[in-house]
Amino acid sequence: STLPEKMLVFIPGGKVPNQRYVQTAKVIQQSADQLKLWVVIPAVFQRLCIISCSTASLCSPLHSSVESALDMAKEKGWTRGTDSVDTWLAGHSLGGVCANTLFQAYSKQGSDFPYAGLIVMGSYVDEDGDFDLTNYPKPVLTLNVELDGGLARPGKTAVWWRQFLALQAAKGEEYALIHKPVIVLPKLNHSDFCPGFDVAGDLPAEVPQAEATAEIGSVVGAFLHAQAAAPAAPVVAALREKVAWTRQLLAPYLKAQDYERRPARGGSGGAEGVSPWCAEAQHIIAGLCNKDDARLSVEDGFHVKSTDLEHCHPNWTAAAGGLVVRSCSHADYYPDVDNTGSITAASEIACKLLSSARVAQQMNTTAAEPEVDCREINRRAVRLAESIAAPSTLARYKKSGRGWCFLPDAPVAGDIGPLWVFSSQLKLVSNATCMAVTSSVLKTELDGKIYPGNHYCKVLSPARVLDWMMTDSLKREGSQVEFVPGDGSAAFGNSLWI
Repeated sequence: STLPEKMLVFIPGGKVPNQRYVQTAKVIQQSADQLKLWVVIPAVFQRLCIISCSTASLCSPLHSSVESALDMAKEKGWTRGTDSVDTWLAGHSLGGVCANTLFQAYSKQGSDFPYAGLIVMGSYVDEDGDFDLTNYPKPVLTLNVELDGGLARPGKTAVWWRQFLALQAAKGEEYALIHKPVIVLPKLNHSDFCPGFDVAGDLPAEVPQAEATAEIGSVVGAFLHAQAAAPAAPVVAALREKVAWTRQLLAPYLKAQDYERRPARGGSGGAEGVSPWCAEAQHIIAGLCNKDDARLSVEDGFHVKSTDLEHCHPNWTAAAGGLVVRSCSHADYYPDVDNTGSITAASEIACKLLSSARVAQQMNTTAAEPEVDCREINRRAVRLAESIAAPSTLARYKKSGRGWCFLPDAPVAGDIGPLWVFSSQLKLVSNATCMAVTSSVLKTELDGKIYPGNHYCKVLSPARVLDWMMTDSLKREGSQVEFVPGDGSAAFGNSLWI
């Protein structure tokens, strides 16, 4: 054959027998029909590549397994070329994490890189630094799926989608498409990458396995073809189509995240930005009629540290027949040690607001709804998320998802401000029918002795609502993402060549 000869090293996911990737590998080969593509699927110790490659400095056992698999391919007729041009690393799930670590382990400063590039499926590269998507020194395909029930869910993939958009803005659409595409495939699940192995906690796929495998193969094949010196227009168009669908899925999530915090504009807000959602929350809590609400302006000040939020207190200034309120905000996030967190939305947004009574007093009016509580802000967050969600997200959620239950606000003990800041939290509890949400509240009366006329709420982020809609609302109560042995066969297997 006169076709260019390439090698794809496919690292298996956690506890998945490498035989489960044979069909996926074969379809990738068929799709990459302009290449003479070999694929090896190394056997890894205890079917957990992370044992053999926990960090870049402790990755030699996995590297040895890869080299053994490549030696097997050489015995079958593969001609080893220049690895940095001809050998690609790929991995599914935990295997994608290990592939990323292996690439880093054998990279050297400058331009000496061990492989031609990286393909991560149901997985991702670093969140920041030299090996995030933006800075990765070789081409990377991030190929994830809409119905991933675990760590590579759409809400998590949004991290690298945002980086893809930054790269597109800096270097142009075609460069980003060819070198760093981020693609989410509709209706597929995490288990579709390893036919016959069902990952516990995954969501049900909505297409037959054969169709899912063909879709995966076509995208990987197009990406590999796109690395040619002059990629054919249909190849680039195929990637562009997949990226366009990803854009409409994830654009609402990025928009929802921006409600948590964005940079200050025009000198308003705090030096660390503003929370548009807390600004909106002030309007909600005020409970004014439309005419009066138009005279209320809110300038929020965001604080990265909760200690700074503690010392910020809402205040106001009368202006041109209206009122300018300066609110205070902060957001807390779920743990994400070494990129292992699955939810990227804020776990809560803390808003320090003026009470409805204080706003009405200063505007010399009467509130139309003077008893609005934090719970109403949560209702509005859900309403907003549903209004901006992608069509597939909303339709599936309305058909199969568990909704929300809005419980009464929980007052902080003794109306003590520092307790509200540091000890109280938004409470989320999922059950068989809904996600129950309870806000922590601290509200002082106009004649109170300490910071009178304030209303503090810890509330739901619209992005947290969208993450729930896209993923966990679709699960049965009690299901969780975990990786378990599939067929009871021996944990030690042989490397495969295809």
